[in-house]
Amino acid sequence: MIHALISGKQLMILQKKLTLLIGLLLCLLPLGEAVAQTKTTSISGHAPEYRNMGLVFQRYQNFLNFETEELFSLQVDSTGHFSFSIDLPETTYAFADLGSYRGFIYLRPGQHYELKLPPFRPVPQPQRLNPFYTPEAISLGIVNQDSNDLNARIRNFDDAFYYELDTRAIKLMASRNKSAVAAIIDTLETRFPDNSDTYFKNHKRYRYARLEMLTSRNPEKDIIQKYFAGQPVPFNLPAYWETFRDVFRGFARKTLNKDFTAPLTFSKTVSLIRTDSIFQKKDISELLAFWTIYQSYHEKLLSQQRALQLISEASDSSSVREIKELAHVIHRKLSALQPGSVAPAFTLMDFDREEHSLKDFQGKFVYLNFMHTENYTCRQELRLLPRLHETFNRDLEIITVLTDDNYEKAQSFVESSDYPWTFLHFGMNANILSKYNIKAVPQYFLINPEGTLVLSPAPAPGENFHDHFIKQYRQYQQEQQRKNPEKRESIFGP
Repeated sequence: MIHALISGKQLMILQKKLTLLIGLLLCLLPLGEAVAQTKTTSISGHAPEYRNMGLVFQRYQNFLNFETEELFSLQVDSTGHFSFSIDLPETTYAFADLGSYRGFIYLRPGQHYELKLPPFRPVPQPQRLNPFYTPEAISLGIVNQDSNDLNARIRNFDDAFYYELDTRAIKLMASRNKSAVAAIIDTLETRFPDNSDTYFKNHKRYRYARLEMLTSRNPEKDIIQKYFAGQPVPFNLPAYWETFRDVFRGFARKTLNKDFTAPLTFSKTVSLIRTDSIFQKKDISELLAFWTIYQSYHEKLLSQQRALQLISEASDSSSVREIKELAHVIHRKLSALQPGSVAPAFTLMDFDREEHSLKDFQGKFVYLNFMHTENYTCRQELRLLPRLHETFNRDLEIITVLTDDNYEKAQSFVESSDYPWTFLHFGMNANILSKYNIKAVPQYFLINPEGTLVLSPAPAPGENFHDHFIKQYRQYQQEQQRKNPEKRESIFGP
């Protein structure tokens, strides 16, 4: 319609002007605010030992609490072949748990990676029940990798860097010889000279910072001014966060010891940080404000309730997008499982291959428990549950989630035991274990009929759960009566 009102020549002139205007605006955009270009990254490979297995690649949502999220999952076919494509906006550190190994890789947008997986080695049986067990971290093999690939550069550089660090750390700390550190850095730069790759350049930079910390007599001041104060925060760079934690350990206590006018808020915390002239840049000052609040939660420098409120404020009011997202994720994690919070939702399969969701049980109390059939304590406590089921069946639903890796063995246990309540299998779903923070079994939670956690964690069956439940049940009934008082007829009419 508009084209009909102007000539073709006029249209061409307008299009040229518009193109120039857009180009000018893009040039004026700050580098940190430029829109990342998403490109398709693909992986493939052949690993017969993994045939018919599902592989889940994860990434860290952030490097403060290392909250993970699934990046993508793929299925290895019956011949051992696999392939997958994903759109990525930036270089992403990804990893997959492959039995006893945790294979990691730096994925770049627009690249193809032909992977070589390590030989499959199952997690040893004793370690499957160990809440502190973590697989051995290894760099995933890349068949089509050349020497300029980011993964090869980082792997080779780190090998050389940690050799120098391990062999010279004690001597450097004793001598405070800055010239020796400078010589090591010069040697590494000669071996790994390419600084055209910003990600690799920053990776090296924050490794070197750790070397310089060994010889500095005032490491906080020297390292902060050189590596943090005036530098943009590379939120997706693991090496940055490793050094950040070392440098700013104890920072929260020093900050909160300064004089400030109560009540403390997120913006006031930012102002406290900016009283130091070296922390004037927006991203580092707000990051340090959030770090101060986050540490105050764990070190109990503030009440946990107040710290959670401040983290929520950061999620709402931070002017840095990455910090808003970081605060949102951490607030959700820390406030989850608190009594009074909504129980994390899930949908799992029972041993008849039927799906059950937590919401299916609303209207009754739920005694949710996580068990492993080969754990002695779990077996003992399972024997105590039938009596609870018989006593409270009308008002209490017992749900047992089995965390056994082997579905068939778990199914055999359930069928032979013939316990009369709902058994579900976690289905290799790491999300439900993360949502409920399951580090060891058995673990128990009591959820009210509205889906709210009321005892988190809840007592085990042998820890007088019977009386605890009666108390919670009566409190809930009293609350319902207050909310919905029964209508009573009056002598004066309705």
